Amino acid sequence: MINTFHTSFNPPPVPPRQGHRGAMPPTNTPLVKFLSVMLLLLMVLTFGGFLYLFHRLSVMQYGYNEVNLAKLEQCKEGRPEDMYFCNKMLNAIKGGSVDALTGRGFSTSLARLVLPWKSPVTTAADQWDALIWDEEHSLVKEIRLNSKGIITIDYPGYYYVYSQVTFSKAHMKVPLRQVIWTRKSKNSGKEEKEGWEKLLVSFCSLSQSSSAPGLCTASHAGVFELEKNQQLFVNVTGTDLVNAESSTFGLFKLQD
Repeated sequence: MINTFHTSFNPPPVPPRQGHRGAMPPTNTPLVKFLSVMLLLLMVLTFGGFLYLFHRLSVMQYGYNEVNLAKLEQCKEGRPEDMYFCNKMLNAIKGGSVDALTGRGFSTSLARLVLPWKSPVTTAADQWDALIWDEEHSLVKEIRLNSKGIITIDYPGYYYVYSQVTFSKAHMKVPLRQVIWTRKSKNSGKEEKEGWEKLLVSFCSLSQSSSAPGLCTASHAGVFELEKNQQLFVNVTGTDLVNAESSTFGLFKLQD
């Protein structure tokens, strides 16, 4: 008998038998787990690094100072060496300033004093030729200036002190001189003219025989450690010999 059924297609595959599983592709399970753990750890470290940098940038931007907070904890111990800082922080807080807690807002104590231009240079009645400064046009910050030309230090520390006095006339008997006098707080209770010491002295000279007007400038500067309530003033050979436009006296506190 002749088979007349003929096709060019391949026969269908034989279906797998039940309970038989084909070959699994080869895998390296320990290596995959190790790489997954390392990738997760890298993500955690990267995220933590960004948080740390953000925190440090915030600290730099807002001037936060953890040292001040630590010092505040020491204020309750009442140690003498901490009283200056504690009093300064207390005054700042009483004034409504929270900058004291973050280390911001503390400006340098300074003074730049000038003489009145439009009026004659005057001197205090109970001082010997002490220059009286123009309070309206002088710059004074965290330092006291009284009507006798005396400045008083509020915050102790190292200060850069300078003075420049220009003379327009010569004196007939003595050289042209300016002196910065100082008196420490322990001597402040004495009489007005007692307890003063010379801090800086400088001279200049003018010819007495010349008919042409001339100018000479005596100047000096230095760094000194000043106490709280220490006082300073400038006196000259004669206030009527001073050129007010180019004479100045000042100081500023150096950073601790």
